[in-house]
Amino acid sequence: MMNEQTEHKTLTLTDGTIVSVREIEPEDAPALKRLFDRLSERTVELRYFGPMNELSDEKARHIAEVDGYDRYALVALDPEDENEIVALAGYDREEDTRKAEYAALVEDRMQGLGLGHSLTRFLIEAARERDVRCLHALVLHANKVMLRLLRDLDLPESKSREEGIERVEIDLIPDETA
Repeated sequence: MMNEQTEHKTLTLTDGTIVSVREIEPEDAPALKRLFDRLSERTVELRYFGPMNELSDEKARHIAEVDGYDRYALVALDPEDENEIVALAGYDREEDTRKAEYAALVEDRMQGLGLGHSLTRFLIEAARERDVRCLHALVLHANKVMLRLLRDLDLPESKSREEGIERVEIDLIPDETA
């Protein structure tokens, strides 16, 4: 069932809950679909910039099947059922660059507990190890929680805004001169 070589990390949420984190695996596609089905309409709208009725099999496979270098993702497992995913964070490198697009998603009942922030910190560590120097995120202006998460990383950032969508760029190696 689970690859025995998969490394698990743990993080402690603000309410004391301990959550396991590991790299995403191709076998996670069905769990991603179940995660999507548990999301509120508001969470879906903020993440996907509009309504979406379901996560297609194709999209779930695309998210789950990463190469671990140019496309990388981490999942947080439900502390009550480790077959279920409660959050994910990942990046997709722009071709032949050290830049990547960042995205994250946290199940509604797990929001506000520091999960997204901690998962993003783990992702940044992995991105640096894989020679990613800059992450950018496209965030709806209405998604104040995600904008605050990115600001609270305490890394140099720049922002631009177009038609209600903010593009936030985070410098992962602030000591290096560009």
